[in-house]
Amino acid sequence: MIPAKFFSTAYLLLALSALLTASAREQPTCSWSACGEEIDPALKEFTYDVGDGPQTTMVYVEPDLATFYEKDGEKYKRVKPAFNGLAGKFINMSNKPYDQYWESYKGGTAHIMRRYAPFSAGGTGTFPTHRFFLSEPGTTDKRVKEWVVGNYPNNIYVYDPYKVEGDPEQTEKNLQANLNAEERVQYDLWTKTLLYNEQYFAFTGRSYLANYGVNGPRAPPMHYMWRADYFGQEHWVTTRETHFVTVPPEDKLGKIRQDLASERILKEEDPRILQEYRAVDEATQEPLQSMNMTLKVLSVAPRVFEIKNFLSRAEVDHILQVAAGVTLAESTTGDVGSDGDPSSRRSNKETKVRTSRNSWVPRERSAVLDAIYRRAADLTRIDEALLRFRGPDEYPELETKQPLAETLQLVHYDPKQEYTAHHDFGYSNIRDQTQGARFATVLFYLNDDMTGGETAFPRYVNGKSFHELKVKPEAGKAVLFYDQLPDGNMDDFSQHAAKPVIQGEKWLINLWIWDPLYERG
Repeated sequence: MIPAKFFSTAYLLLALSALLTASAREQPTCSWSACGEEIDPALKEFTYDVGDGPQTTMVYVEPDLATFYEKDGEKYKRVKPAFNGLAGKFINMSNKPYDQYWESYKGGTAHIMRRYAPFSAGGTGTFPTHRFFLSEPGTTDKRVKEWVVGNYPNNIYVYDPYKVEGDPEQTEKNLQANLNAEERVQYDLWTKTLLYNEQYFAFTGRSYLANYGVNGPRAPPMHYMWRADYFGQEHWVTTRETHFVTVPPEDKLGKIRQDLASERILKEEDPRILQEYRAVDEATQEPLQSMNMTLKVLSVAPRVFEIKNFLSRAEVDHILQVAAGVTLAESTTGDVGSDGDPSSRRSNKETKVRTSRNSWVPRERSAVLDAIYRRAADLTRIDEALLRFRGPDEYPELETKQPLAETLQLVHYDPKQEYTAHHDFGYSNIRDQTQGARFATVLFYLNDDMTGGETAFPRYVNGKSFHELKVKPEAGKAVLFYDQLPDGNMDDFSQHAAKPVIQGEKWLINLWIWDPLYERG
């Protein structure tokens, strides 16, 4: 568990945002120091009441579309995207487990999705008119709830067998007759979550996809979030982790011991690991002491950035060399962070949502991979120590020494393979006060000699086109996007897809960073 002081500090930062009005228009390009104290202007003060009296927090309200176009002078109207998918969150507010099924039409073939434990939640990417139902475990004949998905932003679908609409007295009798003390606590937390969602929805126009816990709504991210105020906006950040221009010999690349922990700390003035294999100054032939990375805003909502030349050719070659020595398995899809019973989740073979192959490459595999993690930490402005195993004196307030990032995922796509539109975040247990979830996704492209294979954001907000935003793979380029909003809610618009490869093959690696903790399954 994270101490309450951690959450209060995060909310204090949000409260300060209401006092700052400086516009990024005056400083279109931001450095580490220039933007170090900025607070997101899209956060607005919000008063709500879930039965404990009025309370105030800061929530994200999407800025006016006109601000997305820097000094354009044109008037834009929000374009409805051709893609009408959305995140569907399903909540079982009963004390019994149920299986969830999808059917293409009423009475059609039922496809198992997952089993929902008592008082659990889960979700999937879905579309309006999609039909789902809950049934007693092991059968499709004993349905207790049916849903037909509506249009965005109607994301949340609930099964509550105890509530009698318009009759709170009978509802209370049902609860007392059916739930024990612990079950009642969970039911009441879900009730507060739904009450908070109603008010959040009315204020922001979005569903609240996180949970309302004992300490209130989910805390805002503890990590830094780059601003995305308008298309084409640029930020730059400096890193000491310069490019490798030559792949070091294998005997110098050896695996790094995880138990070294704090001994792996590099001070600002320390030389980088294997500096002799890195870029040099053309004039002096001395090792470069730093390199700049430029983040360019491709999308404001969701926040998407491209970073060209994040990886060098030598680093790409090294990763592909590592790939040659690992076994790739069929990629799977998962309801990341969800708290239902995984035993009956649908298989990837049944749905064909994801048809690629993948494997996992740990940071400690080589010094080059370690340097890439360190550079990614600088890119996201997160201490690199949070992305590895830590020593006893590093971040004692977190009460865990586990990395807050997943192992790098190496992914390969052959022709016709794809990953249809999906979200990287999941849904937490109602009793989980930290609500750990994927915070940021960083994609690193390893080749560009293919046709197709773009990364697409089909629901990005804009005033010009109903087509999806497509990011073309370029060897060495990175793409950063956030799975969460600045107020701690999940960002439904972060839905993205890997478009089918038409010709050639596609290689990339994914890095997922969690907030506030990495909840391992």
